[in-house]
Amino acid sequence: MKLSDQILNTLNGYTSKIVDNVLIEYQDGSHDKKNELIQFLNDVASVSDKISVVLKSDSKGSDPLKFEIKKNDLSHGIYFDGIPSGHEFNSFILAILQVGGAPLSIDNDVQKIIAELNEELNFETIVSLSCENCPDVVQALNQFAILNPKITNTTIDGGLHPDMINARKVQSVPTIFLNGEEFASGRVSIAKILDKLMKVDKVKVSIKSSNMSLQDVTIIGGGPAGISSAIYAARKGLDVTIIAEKFGGQLTETIGIENFISTPYTTGKELTDDLKKHTRQYNIKTKEHVSVTNINSGEIKTVTLSTGEIFQTKTVIIATGAKWRTLNVPGEKELIGKGVAYCPHCDGPFYQGKDVVVVGGGNSGIEAAIDLSNIAKNVKLIEFLPFLKADKILRDKARSLNNISFILNSEVQTINDENGKVAGITYIDKSSNEIYYLKTSAVFVQIGLIPNSSFVKNVVELNNYNEIIINDKCETSQSGIFACGDVSSIPHKQIIVSMGNGASAALSASDYLIKNESSVVSIKEKTTAKKSRKK
Repeated sequence: MKLSDQILNTLNGYTSKIVDNVLIEYQDGSHDKKNELIQFLNDVASVSDKISVVLKSDSKGSDPLKFEIKKNDLSHGIYFDGIPSGHEFNSFILAILQVGGAPLSIDNDVQKIIAELNEELNFETIVSLSCENCPDVVQALNQFAILNPKITNTTIDGGLHPDMINARKVQSVPTIFLNGEEFASGRVSIAKILDKLMKVDKVKVSIKSSNMSLQDVTIIGGGPAGISSAIYAARKGLDVTIIAEKFGGQLTETIGIENFISTPYTTGKELTDDLKKHTRQYNIKTKEHVSVTNINSGEIKTVTLSTGEIFQTKTVIIATGAKWRTLNVPGEKELIGKGVAYCPHCDGPFYQGKDVVVVGGGNSGIEAAIDLSNIAKNVKLIEFLPFLKADKILRDKARSLNNISFILNSEVQTINDENGKVAGITYIDKSSNEIYYLKTSAVFVQIGLIPNSSFVKNVVELNNYNEIIINDKCETSQSGIFACGDVSSIPHKQIIVSMGNGASAALSASDYLIKNESSVVSIKEKTTAKKSRKK
């Protein structure tokens, strides 16, 4: 593939800031796409005299589409196996820039943890070039490799390696393998990767005090509600910190947005970028790629991060959003990534010309069915209720498509497999109590969300849905702790509702600080005096 002059001109601007020489070293061997790969690499290298492309010596018999990005002749453990175009083009260019000296995007405390990992960790990330979530994982693991010489990451284009895909039974992207064993599947943040490594004793963190001053407002969550809270709090002149596993949250998985007032159409990624830009207009401190493991309530709250860092804050706003709800039926957990999926846009291409099932008749379920109708042979949508809950415009669109059909008033009982892959489901017709078996190659689960509230279940009061109970001022059961957005008990889970709710939480936190400032200051002074006496 030949890159256009427009792309090359853009790359020329980016690569002008490269400090160190970058070497792209490809391997010997023949493949239908080999000449295309070499053309692609040389086109990219042509924009800077600091980038060169060479054939690796003694590489006969190796993978002909595999290449490495090095600094001078120093390996950083970053490999690509395929032609990183599509959504992975940005990952490829970013890897060149970062190997060439551009700053990394990972929080400094997280960088230290990664750099101290003392085991050989060889990651392989299998991607689809049409997957919008894959680049986040690729770019994260490439930074792991840059930070630690014991870590490597190979990004593999699954579309060019069908034998590998079949041998490893991969049916979802991104799928991460660690040292040859499946490690994770689907969208996974840096914080979640480190959390999984901790569970297998590959990462250890020590508790340590932060050098950050006492904060007025600490916002946990970087989605629409959290960012709205941060901006409103900052505009009040408060000291504000956002803590987020990933900015955008669930928003980054939203493909098209048509109900955000004043904007007829945008995407989750574009809106996330706009929200980020808006936060940069204010003095808002951010800690991304980390999660909160504990909150101690009181007049002054103590927040503990997954990095072991501890700091204090006068108020907390919880805006951690929600994650996909699961069916919780036999076969679902075991077959995630093997035909059970939650992202139709990412995993749909695996089921070209096949029969698939979507579970859920709300907006997300109908949207998934419409998207999949362009790929799959037939789409059957199963809904628990006797009617579809989605907006009329979506219902009408789905009913106009010949390869979408509906099974209403029915409940999935099991997900069945053959040779480790989804082969069918059993479901019950609730009106007749008859049980049916339906053959399918995939099950896309779209039945709503579960609040990300487990880390505060012993801190604030939750309802039966595990939502944080709030009043009309976004106050929780704990004084000085507020909640907003999808993690809270507000009835409507919409982007624009979450933003308004986030603004309310910030205004309520500001009112709380005004009313309680004297007692908070007194506690702060007493704490400082005690520390001085100890010295």
